[in-house]
Amino acid sequence: MQTQIIPVPFYEDTLLMIGKDNEPMVAMKPIVENMGLDWGAQQIKLSEKFGSVSAIIPSTGGDGKTYNMICLPLRKLPAWLYSINPSKVKPELREKVIRYQEECDDALWNYWTQGTATRPGTMTVADRLRVHRARHEVINKLVDTTHAFKRQALYEELTEISTLLGYAAPALAVLGSTEPDEPAVMTEFWDAIEELNNLGIKTNHARDTSIIAININEVVRLAQENKIPLPNRQEIRRNIHLSKYNSYLINTVVNSAIAGKSMKCYIFKALGNGTIEA
Repeated sequence: MQTQIIPVPFYEDTLLMIGKDNEPMVAMKPIVENMGLDWGAQQIKLSEKFGSVSAIIPSTGGDGKTYNMICLPLRKLPAWLYSINPSKVKPELREKVIRYQEECDDALWNYWTQGTATRPGTMTVADRLRVHRARHEVINKLVDTTHAFKRQALYEELTEISTLLGYAAPALAVLGSTEPDEPAVMTEFWDAIEELNNLGIKTNHARDTSIIAININEVVRLAQENKIPLPNRQEIRRNIHLSKYNSYLINTVVNSAIAGKSMKCYIFKALGNGTIEA
């Protein structure tokens, strides 16, 4: 009884598999020749070492002709593959021999059981669509994010996703921008206020917990009294509108929650870590 040959794609090659009594058999000559090995020498090895399990199967090819093929059960293919020492083949064949040893039997088994052979690391169409959607989401987040650390983390994620798809990640500079860093003067300013707060000295005159009201003259005086480093008030006033830790809003008079009277204060939206108390 003749059996139809099943062609199986494997990288740039085509392997031939044949079903016999519900067991997958592999035509050996195509594999040997695809790997660049000598068929005559391997035919002898098959006869001597695998004669008890190999079979000559008459099969009908796509041209309608009948061929006698020396076949091995798929379960025995790894034993033959690993009987080949890659270090003893021509250097130009070494990489391909190793590829066959590592992937060939899995590809054939997947084709036999699932009807498809997928190279390791290759995604299905559905997988690629999901990864494309994830890539677009990360790109959108990058465009909308100005925080430097978050942007770097998102860019590393985008690079990894792009690599999965075989794409190069676009330059970070074209995907939005990073907000300017907090000026050093303002970093020292907020650090000094936090130190005062840690000493139990209140500096926030706001009654509304969503804002911070600071009287600069008072903060400078308190910092000097407690020997806390602080830039001079002129430098603070020149940079205060650039504050990022707590963003600057306006300079106005407030009813102080500390002194119980009107005081001229610089007002900030509370975006920091919440350590400044009313």
